[in-house]
Amino acid sequence: MEVHFNNIRENIINEINQAKFSIFICVAWVSENFIIEELSNCLKLGIQVELLINYDNKFDYSKHKFDDFVSNGGRLFLFDTSEKLMHNKFCVIDLSTTVTGSFNWTYGATKHEENIIIERRNIDFAHTFAKQFTKLKRQSTLYSNFFTGNADLYRHVKVSYTTKQNNRLGIDFLYLKYEEGSKKDTKTVDKTKFEKALGHQNYPKEILGFWKLRSEYFLDQFNAEQMVEFYEFICIDNRFQGILRNEMDDKFGRR
Repeated sequence: MEVHFNNIRENIINEINQAKFSIFICVAWVSENFIIEELSNCLKLGIQVELLINYDNKFDYSKHKFDDFVSNGGRLFLFDTSEKLMHNKFCVIDLSTTVTGSFNWTYGATKHEENIIIERRNIDFAHTFAKQFTKLKRQSTLYSNFFTGNADLYRHVKVSYTTKQNNRLGIDFLYLKYEEGSKKDTKTVDKTKFEKALGHQNYPKEILGFWKLRSEYFLDQFNAEQMVEFYEFICIDNRFQGILRNEMDDKFGRR
């Protein structure tokens, strides 16, 4: 184990340059140009890089810095700070090396009294942080930019409708199927409530919202834990927010 109080940025970049397979980063704020550039260089070498940061006004100010990162295949996750702050500062390299400490990956942090700890070739230690990274991804949104076809987090997504009756409950259910490229999601709502919220106009062909990456764990036939990732469509249209949450899905045990 190594502890560093000086030249922290340089030590982080040195560890990044040692990566052979993967880099998982969970740091509250990242905007340091040299570090972001090194992460983009790793992507060009075929290394998997995933970065999870806070979604706040600091990100809005610096998001242009990630254009090259995302266009080269980097996965950038934005943590929902509406209820709480994500204040972690750790990095897992090749699932065996961990870098953690007080240092945010920003230019300002290079001027402060900070520290990092580097623990190499400790798989159990690294896996503990990797599991926390996966957990926090469930509360985050996958960001995409112009290079991947989506200019913003929020956009209009195509939706189709299917009506099914439930005679036992005496309710007509409306199934909304969202599709955008390979991303798909289905929501089930009370048809009467949906039409009331719509004001009895024609059903919209597109609904405003964004895709949120979700992770869930299942036990396979060998009783081993397996993670499955999928995208959930989150509606932000004021007309439908009250009924397009997951009440119906939760009630009937869909997820």
